[in-house]
Amino acid sequence: MRKASDSTFPVSEEAWQALKDAADDDPYNLADLTVYELHLRLRTPGIFALYKADIPTPGLPMLDGFLKFLAFRHVVNKVITQQPELSNEVLWQWNIALRDATRWIDFPIPIRRELLSPDVKLFDCSVGLPVSEKSGEVLYPAGAFFARGSDLITYPSEEDGASDQIALRRRSVEPIYRPLELSGQLKTSSGSTKALDNRIYYALTSEYVFYFRGDPDGVINLLEFALEHDIGLGKKTTLGYGRLASFDLSPTTRTATLGQRLNLHGLDHIALLKTVPKVELTRRCVRKQGAWVPLGQLEPQEWQQNERLFGVEEISLASPIETFDRFRPPYWRREGRTQVLRYGTLFLPR
Repeated sequence: MRKASDSTFPVSEEAWQALKDAADDDPYNLADLTVYELHLRLRTPGIFALYKADIPTPGLPMLDGFLKFLAFRHVVNKVITQQPELSNEVLWQWNIALRDATRWIDFPIPIRRELLSPDVKLFDCSVGLPVSEKSGEVLYPAGAFFARGSDLITYPSEEDGASDQIALRRRSVEPIYRPLELSGQLKTSSGSTKALDNRIYYALTSEYVFYFRGDPDGVINLLEFALEHDIGLGKKTTLGYGRLASFDLSPTTRTATLGQRLNLHGLDHIALLKTVPKVELTRRCVRKQGAWVPLGQLEPQEWQQNERLFGVEEISLASPIETFDRFRPPYWRREGRTQVLRYGTLFLPR
């Protein structure tokens, strides 16, 4: 017997096919290996928290995730404009896709994808890197800190931008403090111990820099669509956060998108600029010529891929930040989580 909700809001094959056809109408040219730099400016603060908790640990925006959302909005707008009679059915397909994996439409975006292994594809773009409002320098994640030139700073800081907070109602998190021996299990998700009013912190940074390989014209078109339709970046955009002000895009002389060479007090480190599956990065931490190669020698194209993504062929982990999470959008889906090395992980060139 079908659920009442299934019969009340059935799948519309016509609307679903219209969305798929519209998504395939404009193919992107992803053969260009140039690294482009995107400066994205906000007119209202953006919220990019990694986790919902009462700790001031701001996250960083994801370009591929944002473009995925813009691609969806752009396709929906196109179908509704061309076939207004399908408006209700088209909008409802989004709700169905959130609940039924077989109805998820992987809208193409103008970012190149790298095949790390037969099962792992990664968008060739960095996270959003905050720009210091005073010095104009790009801040690169380095472990628990950010590198500004040869200095390590906390972010946000009094010098590089204050932080603010809003209360998130009905959001619960497990305790992150020192473990306590309790006679009973403390349940923060329900009952009298339900966690309420957890704070989500965000930095008052008005500009972010992204590095990517892909179709620059396609990125420009989606961002112009976002400006035209007032689509915000990050969380809580319906409350007015993350409104876009302007953007600049230009080619660079960079050779890598996911790694940045740092000058930390004379130490030669590379900062990871994107969350990457741990097994894939550790598999690449081998030497071309070495007696001890526990994970097997890489193929020739994989050495070149290391150079293209991380800026050096041979790498070794120096300060990993490990967690279980998703490494590709949509980031809010729990399915498909794996052990990853989060951006800010440091490794050494060999």
